[in-house]
Amino acid sequence: MLVDPKEEELFGWLESDKCLGSKVINKDASILEKTKYQLCQTVTRYQIQNNFSEKKMANILKLDKLSTAKLLRGYTENFALDSLISYVEKLNIPCQVKITPENSSSLTHKSANGRLKKHL
Repeated sequence: MLVDPKEEELFGWLESDKCLGSKVINKDASILEKTKYQLCQTVTRYQIQNNFSEKKMANILKLDKLSTAKLLRGYTENFALDSLISYVEKLNIPCQVKITPENSSSLTHKSANGRLKKHL
């Protein structure tokens, strides 16, 4: 079957790192994955609340364009926990993480506005 070269180019772009959609973590994710994801979401909320471009966030956090895009879309596997914590610190976002026992199905995260949020 013949493939249209324009379609082939589009599919190549969609499969590349240049085309990032937001990532959602699995409900069975580990505490580490959930914590990292929540820290990414905290940084993303900060960006939105302050109306900062990805470029400005990259400059503030001293990250390249692709790493910044991955951070803002929740691609947690690209970041170590201590790196995510340092980004939250650089942005001066008050944040508290509470780790609950494995038999509990939630992670509690205190956001920048001080409200406790329960995440699955």
